[in-house]
Amino acid sequence: MGERTELLQSLRDEVEGLVASDAPDDEVLEEVVRRVHEAHPSWDWSGIYLLVGDTLVLGPATAPADHSRIGIGEGVCGTAVSEDRNQVVEDVREVENYLACSIHTRSEIVVLIRDGGKIVGQFDIDSDTVGAFTDEDERLLDELAELVAPRVATLAASREEG
Repeated sequence: MGERTELLQSLRDEVEGLVASDAPDDEVLEEVVRRVHEAHPSWDWSGIYLLVGDTLVLGPATAPADHSRIGIGEGVCGTAVSEDRNQVVEDVREVENYLACSIHTRSEIVVLIRDGGKIVGQFDIDSDTVGAFTDEDERLLDELAELVAPRVATLAASREEG
């Protein structure tokens, strides 16, 4: 097993442990985001958006974001929901409806989080490097999305009520 494969397996195991803990959803997801972010040095911003009604609402993130609420169809995040598919953008400067959070961001990946087949949120990760995201990154985030989906669903539902 290669070093990167071991790192990814370790990250999966850590996330499984976090999700299985008794800690509150927001704390678990904050820790998941932190660990995902730290495992990838070229990732400059990482977060989870929660789907609350027809709006993506910023949840746990490594830093504040200019866009704490995004409508379905807006930007890369909103497009992922409206098209019901992950988005991997090699160069955000080539995306017409891109919502800039930082002038330095050059690429972005958005991986949908589904609970019971229903979109409940998404991982959103930015990089200051063009083409920073690989198929392997998308597969990893898909796996992590499955693990965190019940926590994201509960947290999103609590935002709808509140």
